[in-house]
Amino acid sequence: MSDMNEVYLEPLRPEDAPDMFSGLSDDRAYRFIPDDPPATLDALRDRYVFLSSGGTQDGTEVWLNWAVRRTADQQPVGYTQATLTGDNALVAYHVFPAFWRQGVATRAMKLTLADIFRRPQIKVAHAFVDTRNTASIALLRTLYFNLVRTVPDADFFKGATSHEYEFRLQREAWLQKSIPSKAE
Repeated sequence: MSDMNEVYLEPLRPEDAPDMFSGLSDDRAYRFIPDDPPATLDALRDRYVFLSSGGTQDGTEVWLNWAVRRTADQQPVGYTQATLTGDNALVAYHVFPAFWRQGVATRAMKLTLADIFRRPQIKVAHAFVDTRNTASIALLRTLYFNLVRTVPDADFFKGATSHEYEFRLQREAWLQKSIPSKAE
């Protein structure tokens, strides 16, 4: 593992938009998700303002969003996020294509899971992934997520139907596996 691929998380802020814009503008990263690259830097900044509010007004959801940065030079390489609802966390990640297949997603998600499972109320993490996204499926399995169901016809975007897998990771399983991360 190269030191150049060590990463850390920091809370995502509107001020991060200029650093993140270029990496998020790569169309390749949107093949299996119903999103498109940000239209403008201002649109991305506005999105980050919204996300930085931290959750729904009624408090039923808490939104955690982190910029993933390379330790060596603080360069952004993607983001991770978790939506906390009761004792559940819905997790996701986005790594810029220039950093694919370098272990960045694995390290970033280990840090994310370590953070959410430090919160005693969180008992389970969920992730949904397009059934065609073999790299993300492999990542979730590496992180000890279990496939719990297939959601047929989950979405339709970019001219194709998307089926999704739901993966689940129990807090106890995470703690028993003692997956090392730089955050621990």
